[in-house]
Amino acid sequence: MKSKQTPLVFVRGLFCPVLLLGPLLLSRTAKAQTETVEPLVPPVESMSQLHMTNSFQVFPTGVPATPPAQYEPFRWDQFVVRPHFDYQYMDAIGLLAAPSNHVNSTVQTISPGILVDMGPHWALDYTLTLGLYSNTNFGTEVDHSVTLTGQTTYNGWNLGFVQSVLMSQSALIETAEQTSQQNYNTTVTGQHQDNQYISEDLAVYQNIQNTAGGFENMRTWSTLDWLNYQPQSRFLVGIGPGLGYNNADFGPDAVFEELQAQMSWRMTDRLSVQASAGVNETEFLGGQGASDLFSPIYGGTIQFQPFASTQLSVFANRTVAPSLFVGQYSESTSYGASISQRLLRQFYVTLGGTYNNQSYVASATDVSATRIDKYYALTARLSHSFLKRGSVAVFFQYGKDNSNLPGYSFTTTQYGADVNYSF
Repeated sequence: MKSKQTPLVFVRGLFCPVLLLGPLLLSRTAKAQTETVEPLVPPVESMSQLHMTNSFQVFPTGVPATPPAQYEPFRWDQFVVRPHFDYQYMDAIGLLAAPSNHVNSTVQTISPGILVDMGPHWALDYTLTLGLYSNTNFGTEVDHSVTLTGQTTYNGWNLGFVQSVLMSQSALIETAEQTSQQNYNTTVTGQHQDNQYISEDLAVYQNIQNTAGGFENMRTWSTLDWLNYQPQSRFLVGIGPGLGYNNADFGPDAVFEELQAQMSWRMTDRLSVQASAGVNETEFLGGQGASDLFSPIYGGTIQFQPFASTQLSVFANRTVAPSLFVGQYSESTSYGASISQRLLRQFYVTLGGTYNNQSYVASATDVSATRIDKYYALTARLSHSFLKRGSVAVFFQYGKDNSNLPGYSFTTTQYGADVNYSF
């Protein structure tokens, strides 16, 4: 059960349920839980989930591996150093610098980084992100991201490890201000194929989140384990129980259990469906703990590629997680769709829209939680690649948050350009 915060600024180059600003590193994929100008960390996926992505996903993912014969200027034996650099300039109208304080600002984001491939099993990435605001209501951001990933096989098991550290000072919708956070996330995964049809997918997580400014600090230990049945190469179903413990500094601790079922179906070469659904029960502990919270949870994606140069996707997602506010949890429901079209073989146009409803519930008996945020967003982007390893793009983005908590509603328009290059 991970806390998820929505930033005030949109993502550089990607449309996703959470809108943000920041450079991409490693696999260059977006994570839903990301801050305003911090580097994005690859999704924490188990080895079998990565395998499922390869076999069930219609759209190609990630950056293709560099061919062995290609020139590598920073290679020493098995070590390969891959510098990367991102820059974005954006005009943002209607940002929340504090509750009821709507301001305009230009935002420059400068993100140098370096990825080190340490042989076939380990990779280490560091990215420094500087966020420069023209409006003095925001301070200069200096964010750091470090991610260590590893994988190996042992006695028929595919084992994976991810350790990430993110230190950010992002402006969040939830707090309506720049919020200093430190996140330390650890994931250990194991996948085993019993036979042609049966497999297990095990995962253990540790998530430590420290937030300054009187907000909650949270430590979470959890596991989610799947038993999968795959009667044919393009169809898989599974059932997965989960268990976890949330240890809070100020609010009540909690134990949570969940049970989910999942299905992945590659219907044709151009159409796939991946979905999971279940229920989560959170029991708040101690004398100040509120009544148990029962929440349906689900996630799903449909991908459709009618033509080689056209990609359509829709998603739905519902989660429950601790809030940054002391004695509160949040239930978040998101829906969205996007379309990507290649033009003239060199340009890509991406259009997207998303809706998110976030409701807060009390985890402590002495707390009243009635806040509800309804967030809408639209984005458009035109991009062009150059020199095989770089891209340049222009974008326009619109977002509107309707909150029943006075001072937290806003409407923002953001537009600008970005460029990135990686070895």
